[in-house]
Amino acid sequence: MKVGVLKEFGKPIVIEERPVPKPGPGEVLIKTVGCGLCGSDLHIRDGKIPTVPLGLIPGHEPAGIIAELGEGVTDWKVGQHVIISIDITCGTCDLCRKGVPHLCRNRVRIGFERNGGYEEYFTVPEMCLLPIREDIPLDEACIVTDAVATMYHSIVDRGQVKAGDRVLLYGAGALGIQGVQIAKYLGAEVFVSGRTQAKLDVCARFGADHCINTREKDLNEEIMRLTNGEGMDVILDLVGVERSIDELLKILRPAGILVEIGYTAKEFSVNYMETVVKEKAILGIRGTTKEGLRECIRLLEEGVVTPYIYKKYKLEEVNEALKSLEEFSSIGRSVISFEA
Repeated sequence: MKVGVLKEFGKPIVIEERPVPKPGPGEVLIKTVGCGLCGSDLHIRDGKIPTVPLGLIPGHEPAGIIAELGEGVTDWKVGQHVIISIDITCGTCDLCRKGVPHLCRNRVRIGFERNGGYEEYFTVPEMCLLPIREDIPLDEACIVTDAVATMYHSIVDRGQVKAGDRVLLYGAGALGIQGVQIAKYLGAEVFVSGRTQAKLDVCARFGADHCINTREKDLNEEIMRLTNGEGMDVILDLVGVERSIDELLKILRPAGILVEIGYTAKEFSVNYMETVVKEKAILGIRGTTKEGLRECIRLLEEGVVTPYIYKKYKLEEVNEALKSLEEFSSIGRSVISFEA
């Protein structure tokens, strides 16, 4: 089979031929149909995530079809279509026991610390599997694993968005486009900001109420004009540069919530008065929960959410796809399709 291997940090992914792996006890072998491409893949390639080993086969948005069952696997069948929950958790640490297993102290993530979906076949523990209807294209549904489910966790669990809230998606990229659909489903008034009109146009097609091109308009002034000076109830920062938090706090209403999703900068500074006196909250977010992913699959199957795919690439084109991601020329999520 063909695989894409991280041989050296900061260098292109290398395509190799390898034997198809065998599933161990409690594992299944997955025939990969699609694998989404994420900004974290660039961090992985460039050695910015310290737990990533060289020799890794990346890819943390895979979906596929069960090809073989390992010893002891009885709840699944060969031929089933599945989405992959990437966190392999211990179930015994304090965080697992407190109901936040996606923050497990001992977790191993598919596509980060364990081989992922940049290969034609891969193995996963059966605990990572979630079923999906067979009529849904897996090389599109694969991005529900991260791009959709991360936004669900950000908006529903962390942002606590409810009907009537004003929500700003700061960044009209791959995650923002998926987030618009979830926020609208909850009944929010959705604002999106970005610097690329084509991306804003896609957000508008999915129901965004206000799309602000920050190359043409001042974000602070425009938000305050559109809200009669009240500001946002919830802001989702999908950019994560050093200045973004401090700037976004200025347009967040008192007692509002700012959820940090993007992480470009290592550090940031803020005006204490904006958080202490006005009781504004800054919350982090990591990935999603398995239950959140399960809910996203339901929304997908019911037609509430439609994963937006900008372009499909073959595995041999993975470096071209990553370059497009790095240059911000992708208008939405791209995927490696093994059916392309």
